[in-house]
Amino acid sequence: MITRSYIAGAVGLAVALMVSTVSCEKVPLLAPSGSSITLIASTNVLPVNGSTTITAQVIEPAGTPPHSGTQVSFTTSLGTFQPGEASTDVNGRASVTFLAGAQSGTATITALSGGASVTSNNVVKILVGSAAVGRVSLSANPSLVPATGGSSTITASVFDVNGNALPSATVSFSTTAGTLTSGVLNTDSSGNAQTVLRTTTKATVTATVGAQGGSTTTPGTGGGGGTGGGTTPTTPSSSGQATAQIVIDIASAPTLVITPPTTPPSAGLPAAFTFVVTAAAANGSPVRDVTVNWGDGSSQSLGAISGSQIISHVFKAASTYTVTATLTDASGNVFSVSVPVTVIPVPRPTVIVTQSPAPGHAGSQTTLNIQVTLPNGISVQDLQINFGDNAVCSCNSTADLGVATSAAVPHVYTVVGNYTVTVTVLDTSGQTTVTTSVVNIAP
Repeated sequence: MITRSYIAGAVGLAVALMVSTVSCEKVPLLAPSGSSITLIASTNVLPVNGSTTITAQVIEPAGTPPHSGTQVSFTTSLGTFQPGEASTDVNGRASVTFLAGAQSGTATITALSGGASVTSNNVVKILVGSAAVGRVSLSANPSLVPATGGSSTITASVFDVNGNALPSATVSFSTTAGTLTSGVLNTDSSGNAQTVLRTTTKATVTATVGAQGGSTTTPGTGGGGGTGGGTTPTTPSSSGQATAQIVIDIASAPTLVITPPTTPPSAGLPAAFTFVVTAAAANGSPVRDVTVNWGDGSSQSLGAISGSQIISHVFKAASTYTVTATLTDASGNVFSVSVPVTVIPVPRPTVIVTQSPAPGHAGSQTTLNIQVTLPNGISVQDLQINFGDNAVCSCNSTADLGVATSAAVPHVYTVVGNYTVTVTVLDTSGQTTVTTSVVNIAP
């Protein structure tokens, strides 16, 4: 027979065992006193909102990993962990993910388990965002702007303390002259931030980013059971801000002078103009093009001329024209110079007709000597003579002498009288000159 006291004792023992079991499950497994914890981080630099893995290596005083499942808690002065606690594996390692967050600064990370914690020498510090800046470089395109004003694209390239491009870093731009399209920008995924400077004077652009100095790394430590390895960044030293400057200068423009012909040019004849391009003494750029507007409805590109060039142009009609040359250089400088030129009518040829003998005689040969004197640059396109006797004879009273400038033309007048000889000259300027002379024929 089972007594009531025995039953009560058994029930009490069972309840005690259950309470003891529940209590053991609720008590976390912690590292024994005297254990060491070493933190291992894969990087000492993160952009804002970046993340990395933090691993705690736990080693018992005997140099062996603790029991698997030993709980390790992580703390940080900046950012968060996911999760905030982790349990060790068979090698005594517990890992969590560090989330940097949106704030720049230095995250000081430590860990503890029971009576063991990370020593001050092994605390991990991770530079976040602009706190990780090690160097800034500036470039400008173009580095010279026109004297009349222009734009230059300024690019700031930001690098972290390890020399890698740093995204999402805040860059502040300032300038000593002109205006910037943006004064504060964040770097892109390649670590670059761009703004545009507009200026008419020399300007110095400065880019400033919060920064830290260079950092070093030391090998991770650990003991038996497959522990050790990895990289533990040491604490970077602060160096305030990283800045860079670049000068955008003003491109000096070359000069252009046009010299017209010393004597008024004639319509229809080539007129020689001298164009002289002189390079700038400092901050000059090569000439890209010189374009001439002749003022008569025509224009001409002279290309990238330099020094002295003689260019000829033919004005078709007599008038006063304004010749304008526009120079463009590689920096974008554009300027024009103009000169007036008066074009006069082309001088007409001089035609002299003499007869031999004088007077001539009816029925006998009379020679008409023709002499054409032309202005420079002009020649004869066609020369014709009309003997003036077509009304009194059935003979050929005209002759075409071609391009001759002088000729001795024989002709027989059959009737006594005075005849008007007409000489017509068509010259290469397009002018037609008509000259007459009287021929006397005696009995």
